Amino acid sequence: MSIECDVLVVGGGPAGSSAARAASIQGAKTILVEKQKIITNVPCAEGIGSYLFPFLPFKIPKDQLIWNINGILFSDGETQIIQKNHFYKAWSINRGKFDNFLLQMAKKNGSKIMMNSELTDLKMFDNKKVNKAYITNDKKQIIIEPEIIIAADGVESTVAKKLGLIKETEDSIGHVVSWEMKNVDNIYPHLEQMFFGNFAPRAYAYVFPKSKNTANIGVGSTKGDENLDKYFEIFTNEIIKNQVKNAVKTINRSGKAPIKKRIDNIRYKNIIFTGDSANQNFKPYEEGILPSIICGDIAGNIAAKKDISRYEKIVNKKFKNQFNQSNKIIKKMYSIDKIDDKKRDLIMMYLYAFMETEEIDKLSKKNVEEIKEILFKKSRHVNSFITMFLYLLWYFKVLATRCD
Repeated sequence: MSIECDVLVVGGGPAGSSAARAASIQGAKTILVEKQKIITNVPCAEGIGSYLFPFLPFKIPKDQLIWNINGILFSDGETQIIQKNHFYKAWSINRGKFDNFLLQMAKKNGSKIMMNSELTDLKMFDNKKVNKAYITNDKKQIIIEPEIIIAADGVESTVAKKLGLIKETEDSIGHVVSWEMKNVDNIYPHLEQMFFGNFAPRAYAYVFPKSKNTANIGVGSTKGDENLDKYFEIFTNEIIKNQVKNAVKTINRSGKAPIKKRIDNIRYKNIIFTGDSANQNFKPYEEGILPSIICGDIAGNIAAKKDISRYEKIVNKKFKNQFNQSNKIIKKMYSIDKIDDKKRDLIMMYLYAFMETEEIDKLSKKNVEEIKEILFKKSRHVNSFITMFLYLLWYFKVLATRCD
């Protein structure tokens, strides 16, 4: 069985569904294939930043927004600061419900959705473009012949693997052990809590509330997944034990996230990479859901017009500064590995709270008490007017590049 189409989207997450929706709206015959039979429990902390809402290609219904987050508390177990400016406001969502909402939007706009369908191979014609995608659906093989392929198949992209594009680098993937837990005594029900400490190498831990007594709790590391289960137990049993003494694990939300580029380019032949497959998330928080939707929308529009040469240019107009800053943050995280544990944890707090990479080398030369003083002073005197002014500059710049 062979099917022709204008656009084949591989992956039914936020990036893929957004891409399929956009391509279909533009009139392209679009097929989306997703290997899961039903999307239910997705590995994710399930947070989306409110500051990105104006840049979305559609409005998120209120019933998808289940709990509001007003800021972030940062702690190394002793010292703590709280950030509540515009960039730290967020919402909790239910990823299974949210992803199905996105899939239904793609379907309603004309995309053909093929669940339980896994890409198994790609064939290239005359070394110029991929002209056949082999899909296994319920043990049957289907051949799809697309003009353009949008690879939205995650950090371990099958498309990239089949084309031999994966470039393995040290610590290129972040690993997270995370559980949704109920009966949590959320002492800060409307704040995300982020912890830094020696419970895991080059790691952070988080409590992301979903209600007064429910939260996604996790430990993440860029040094692999070995012993992460043990580190999770240390974090919950020792560091936040008062909040989880009566808590029960309900849903495993452990997973992986891109840290460094695993492919050299986000466009290859007649293929566009988007979402996690293109490392399109914002560090240090691995915020990828809304950036994936926005970049997926760009990919779908460009693919429908069959002029994919402009893809990188449009993505960069929107998010070049954010992606460049993300890369700088990751490099600084690696650079402080050998610093004394206590200093390192405080510097990590600074890096996450303020994301000012140019100050990290200076902080590394100061003692613990000096760093604490800088943290407290900085957190007290962050000028909300300046923050909003910078946001508005970015806002109007991004609006100018929308692909509505």
